[in-house]
Amino acid sequence: MPAPVHSSSQSRYLLMIRLPRTTEVRIEDRFLPSVGATRPPMGYHISIVGPFYWASDNVEPSLSRTNSACAQASPLALRIRGVDVFENAPDDCGVFLHVGPVRPLRALRERLLAALGEAITPQYHRVGPYRPHVTIGLNLPSRVGQALLQSGKQPFRARFAADEVWLMEQRPQSPWRPLLAFCLGSAANGSERAPRRLDVEHIDG
Repeated sequence: MPAPVHSSSQSRYLLMIRLPRTTEVRIEDRFLPSVGATRPPMGYHISIVGPFYWASDNVEPSLSRTNSACAQASPLALRIRGVDVFENAPDDCGVFLHVGPVRPLRALRERLLAALGEAITPQYHRVGPYRPHVTIGLNLPSRVGQALLQSGKQPFRARFAADEVWLMEQRPQSPWRPLLAFCLGSAANGSERAPRRLDVEHIDG
């Protein structure tokens, strides 16, 4: 993984799509019995932007732009299909589920990045194209990662709707917590819907 550009003394943030609880249960039943499989503290999710840091303490304009960007997008019909592994470093790998279709997720990410602009600083400088995925195992020895990959050789497929983007916060030495949910798409009358406030109970489904 690339070196972080900020210190661990700052709060960091993430824009993500949270998987429905029914889909999470299917993933848990299928993969958690396998060695190396884990459920992230914030639940199974698709990272869209981040982790990142706010460049200023005045975040209200950025939150407003984020809400507008989500309102201009549309709810997504997503699917999970297939398991794969990526190598972070020698003997350090992650196992993930492919998510598609990729094009609308990349478009949503680009829309949000354009809206946020210089208001955020990414925690990591990443290379290569954005690949939407759901992580089911992280920082694993290669042999464990390969074993987990083999456990997913039987086809695993799921479909679900995504109609919100969540803003998560992690304060120093604290777990991730949900802050706001931004609606994808506008209201029936064409107006933007206000962000929905979240709390820790939402992570537990």
